[in-house]
Amino acid sequence: MVAASVALTALGALAAWEVYGVASHRTQVLVMSRDVPIGQQLQAQDFRTVAMGMDPGVQWVNAKDKSAVIGKRAAVDLRANGLLAPTQVTDGIVPAPGEVVVPLALKASQVPARGVRAGDRVVAAVVLPDDVKAPVDHMGRVDRVGQPDADGLLVVDLVVPAADGAALARQAAVGKVAIVLQSRAG
Repeated sequence: MVAASVALTALGALAAWEVYGVASHRTQVLVMSRDVPIGQQLQAQDFRTVAMGMDPGVQWVNAKDKSAVIGKRAAVDLRANGLLAPTQVTDGIVPAPGEVVVPLALKASQVPARGVRAGDRVVAAVVLPDDVKAPVDHMGRVDRVGQPDADGLLVVDLVVPAADGAALARQAAVGKVAIVLQSRAG
């Protein structure tokens, strides 16, 4: 009994030591010091460094990499006190000069069953009346995909050339657009 008690006590002490080691390990990470809107260029005063115990499943930017983040642009709206993740910064701005973002509110039947995701190359095919024979297609890239609303409509933000934007927006407003997914193979 004494040997079993000593062994259990030693095992408990070892477990406590491991838990303490994991809990006390802190990593210096970047946290937003103020709100930064999407597209704005990041500056040194936009961040602060905090020491946190980080779970391996959480994405974060190490404080040592701060200089690599400065000058990039916010890929999403960044909120004060939020942990900065690598996917939240980008080199480019959307839309780029000569491009526009057109929101398409689509029914399930207007989107491929597999769905679309940010970065997908697509064709916004316009459904025309029977008396119009020339097809109208708009090549674009998916910027964002929202969640279906109460009516089941899915909003897809599509980046298209600026010259196509107004026409596509008018056609989308009357529900005359369907998305054709191009190959994701490159």
